[in-house]
Order: sequence, then C-alpha cells, then structure tokens
Amino acid sequence: MQKLQVINLGLNEQITFDMSGDILLSHIEGLGIPETMQERTQAPLQDGSDVYGILLEDRVIRLQATIRADNREELYKTRRKIMRIINPRTYNSKTENNGELLLFYTNDYKTYRIYSHIEDAVDFKTRINNHMTADIIFTANNPYLLDEENTKLAIKAFLGGLKFPLKLPSRFSNVGFQRKITNDGDTEIPLLIQYHGPVTNPIVYNDTTGESIKVNRTLKEGETLIINTAYGNETVDILKEDGTKENVFNWIDLEHRDFFKLTWGDNIIRYSGDNESDIGTIDVEFAIAYGGV
Repeated sequence: MQKLQVINLGLNEQITFDMSGDILLSHIEGLGIPETMQERTQAPLQDGSDVYGILLEDRVIRLQATIRADNREELYKTRRKIMRIINPRTYNSKTENNGELLLFYTNDYKTYRIYSHIEDAVDFKTRINNHMTADIIFTANNPYLLDEENTKLAIKAFLGGLKFPLKLPSRFSNVGFQRKITNDGDTEIPLLIQYHGPVTNPIVYNDTTGESIKVNRTLKEGETLIINTAYGNETVDILKEDGTKENVFNWIDLEHRDFFKLTWGDNIIRYSGDNESDIGTIDVEFAIAYGGV
C-alpha cells in the first residue's frame, strides 16, 4: 500500500493520491537515495583526486497520477482541484509559505513527510473515457524525508519525590539534569530547545559531541528561551509572558556558542544554570531524517 498526501500550506487545502481512490497513485519514484555531488581536490600531477565530502542533491520525486471519474464533469472538476493545489502561484499572500507543498508519503511500514515545490510544467495526457493521467514532478530542496511528526521530549523533569519518616511541611523532589536521546536516522539533525524560566545564564550541553550553548541572561518565571540550531536558521529568542519575542542572539556566551545537532546514535543532552528553580522546565523538539526509504 502506498499513498501520497499533498498539502498546499498557503491554502491549507490537500489532495490524496492512493491505490484505490478517484485520484490513483499509478507510479512514484525518487524516494531512494538522491543524486550525490562529490567535493574533490586534485594536486598538480596527482593521478585521480581526493574526496573530502559527499553531498546530497535536491530530491526529485516523480509521480504518475490517474483521475478516475464516473462522468466527464467529475473528471474535470477533480483535474481543476489538482491544478489549484499544486500550482506554485496559488497561495495566500499573507502566509510565508510561497507556494510550498507538504508531502506525506505512506507505505506499509510508516509515514514520512517532506517539503517541496512543483519542478516542471504539469498537464494531463490523453483522456480515455473518464480517465486521465498526468506526470507530476516535485523538488525538495532539503532531500531528507522526516518522521511524520516531530518528537518532543522533556530534558528536565521531576523524577519522583523522596519521603521522610518525619512529618515535615515540605517534600523534596529529585530533578533530572540529563537525558539520552537516540538519533536512529541517517544524518545529524537540528534541535529546537525551549528552556522555561526562571533561571540565570542557562546552558545546554551535548555531552556526546562536547558542544554547548549558553545565553548570559536571566529568564523570569513565565519566560522561555527558544534556541533553534537548524543550519542557516540559527536563532536565539526569549518568548515573554505577554507573547512578544526578543532576539537575544548577541547574549550568547563566546565560550559556549555551538548550535549543536543530534549526532547519529545516542546523545546525552544535559542542562545547567545559575539560580536554578524547581519550577523551570526544559524540552527539546526534533525530527529524525532519512536519506531514502
């Protein structure tokens, strides 16, 4: 069983290509390893070359779809719907998606998602009775297929209380300072870190890679430090209690300024901070990435 769900993020409209519906998924390819590009150097008089890096090119997904309608009117109505949703110029100008499409691909194992645009001209071929086919090509600039949904985990959490035989007015809690996170995908992946105050000079470590990021600021109760380690989109903001955001990128500690990723395998993520409070919490959000399925 294979299915491809296509969502126009600007319109919040979708269509589904499957193996049994009115919009048939006749054939799909481009879900394996994309084309690669080798980065090489060659010294004078050297035979061959030295490879110092291999990069994945944009992913190209080719889809053959068939409309199967009961009558001519439904045929052209469905065709129009497809054209509206996949058209890169059909989007709400008030959004920032600019015609971007979100694809969910499902097979007998699991569901993956990937963001893409239409690559080439799309038109339907010869009509046979009330059936009509088209070849649709999607290009994903980020070639990795992601889990269907992001994973969100708490790093700091109460692990239970310690009870004493005396009748004391308080109860002591044990606060977790680290967590093992397993990246079982095919590449390192960025993190969205949310550190909820109060705390002073919060710092988060990836003990597996030896990297860390620290912000020399005080978070008040009700404020959240949000760190995005995505390549090319690194941000550090404080979300205030009234919903406004403050860019605090310039408050990063110069000795702890690694926008670290989750490396392949097990990662030990740890946090620390001055004047740490029991009511503050930390969570991370990420999506496992796959080079091919």
